[in-house]
Amino acid sequence: MIVDLQFRAILFFFFVTLSALGEDLLSCESKCPVASGYRCDRNVHPLQCGTFAILRTNSFYYSLFNLSSYLGINRYVLGEANGFSPDTEFLAIDQPLIIPLDCKCIGGLFESEITKTTIKGESFYSIAQSLEGLTTCKAIQEKNPNVTPWGLSEKILLSIPLRCACPSPDEISLQTKLLLSYPVKQGDTLAALAISFNTTAERIIDVNRKSGGGSFSLSPASTLLIPLEGKPKLGSFTKPQQPNLGYPAASIASSKIHKKKSKMRMMRVYIAVAVVAFVAIVALAAVLLFYFLKRKRDNSRKEGDTELQKLSLSVRTTSEKKVSFDGSQNDLDGQIIDATSHKLLVETYTIEEIKKATEELDSSNLIEDSVFHGRISGKNLAIKQMETCSISKVDFGLFNDAIHHHPNIIRLLGTCVTEGPDSFLVFEYAKNGSLKDWLHGGLAMKNQFIASCDCFLTWNQRLRICLDVATALQFMHHIMDPIYVHRNIKSRNIFLDEEFKAKVGNFGMSRFVEDDVAKGYLAPECLKREIIAPSIDIFAFGVILLEVLSGQTPTSSCNGTEGEDEVALSEKIKVILESENAEELREWVDSALGENYSFDAAVTLANLARACVEEEPSLRPNAGEIVEKLSRLVEELLEGEEQLILSESSCKPLFKAEATSTTM
Repeated sequence: MIVDLQFRAILFFFFVTLSALGEDLLSCESKCPVASGYRCDRNVHPLQCGTFAILRTNSFYYSLFNLSSYLGINRYVLGEANGFSPDTEFLAIDQPLIIPLDCKCIGGLFESEITKTTIKGESFYSIAQSLEGLTTCKAIQEKNPNVTPWGLSEKILLSIPLRCACPSPDEISLQTKLLLSYPVKQGDTLAALAISFNTTAERIIDVNRKSGGGSFSLSPASTLLIPLEGKPKLGSFTKPQQPNLGYPAASIASSKIHKKKSKMRMMRVYIAVAVVAFVAIVALAAVLLFYFLKRKRDNSRKEGDTELQKLSLSVRTTSEKKVSFDGSQNDLDGQIIDATSHKLLVETYTIEEIKKATEELDSSNLIEDSVFHGRISGKNLAIKQMETCSISKVDFGLFNDAIHHHPNIIRLLGTCVTEGPDSFLVFEYAKNGSLKDWLHGGLAMKNQFIASCDCFLTWNQRLRICLDVATALQFMHHIMDPIYVHRNIKSRNIFLDEEFKAKVGNFGMSRFVEDDVAKGYLAPECLKREIIAPSIDIFAFGVILLEVLSGQTPTSSCNGTEGEDEVALSEKIKVILESENAEELREWVDSALGENYSFDAAVTLANLARACVEEEPSLRPNAGEIVEKLSRLVEELLEGEEQLILSESSCKPLFKAEATSTTM
């Protein structure tokens, strides 16, 4: 017993001292022997096996739709593996998911290959982080040698090798039928994992030693192999089973004898544990000192790495650009400090760069209102001119890594703060303008950016746009902590990229809309009292659904002229649905669609919109429920295809951006 306890204590110390090296495992420069994957021997191990991994939902992967779209994992296979109902879409944050894997021994390493679609601005390192250590930057780099690991473009197909392993014949003889890839989280211990998975700490250690050459840890950036006797069950995470300790059943008489002996044994145990603890504390202090010095040296090295600096640029003012915000300089500085702590990806531009990009703010580059098209380093940008004193209203702290990587939120790329009356915000450029432009022929349709034509959005595109916007709201209302209320959801703030994927704009600018609420989108409770809640975004989203369905503006007059008799779309739909006249609804649908749409789907969309614009906020669906309904609608429309493929628009607009001056 003493030997066993000493063995456990030494192993505990071994895990603690190695845990500080976990972050190095994810690095592209990692020297850790298991950074490329678990080793395999074709003469010993099976060449292929079916196994599983655990992936906890996070801000990158929080729905079956996201997992399917960006990791290429079949949502129906996921649903079956996790026991989800067919209607499941939204997943609670930090929810463990069972991911089925096809593990193969290739080139001396085990791997389960998936194909990931990149999001603009990602890196191999951030992908490894988002997958919680189920892969590493080094492993991705080795699998994709011709792709630059930093600042990835959008929609690159990467081969991602997930960490996995197949049990050896010796392990199979010990009733190990599969090895689960488990990403370690903060607070995990060997004892707790052994209980959760009905195994022992010794078996976990033994399996990882054989597969990883003895270099493994309980760091949140690492992965452990867990030996299992069968398929894992989600219940084991919430209702741990008792571990199989291997103790034989003892009789009452023998237990009395053991009690007498145990007193002497415990004295020896206390002494042994005390000695081991003292040695562990001394060694741990040495390791921490080494780690601190290593981090300090690494930080100094990173200061000269311009490539990494581009990924961590934050909002800042220089001594040459001290700006007075009507006595509120301290408030802005506070935001800047807070924003930096969130690892912002926001760059600083000079006024010379802005003027050159927009041809001195030439009116030919005006997109709409005070937003100009520009190009810097060959990149298309949307540059918003605004009063310098208003810069402090922007919630820069919201623009962290997760927001920058969210596919349905327009990214803030940079700022240009001047000493003059006007400053600038630089945003991701939406090549196809706004949803308003397409539905109601906005300014962008009339100027040189989008040539005048009879373009319109197809039914497929409209449904997908609605789903994209709902997904963004789901992120703001359910995933962000604290939750974020946009307060200015309208078709003018929904932007479309070159493939008509929708992105919500004006994110982080809720303080700008206090006196600028768009007519027709305002929830009734805001008129009676100042209410700031997710339900007001849901109401505005319901109006967008009605715009998409009917092609009409949020408000219109009964006689076709502007005046006091304007009627809101939110009121029109109530009258139409209460009439129960199918033809009335059919006539109300946008005539540009002709017969190229599903009337049943239109009825469903109309009823969903009607629920969103309920006068009583508590009766409106939440963003998660909306995503679920729209996902089902899109899936039915595309007849169960695994990948949602948008059909081409009826015509392709011409973009001035393609012919912009090359001098920028």
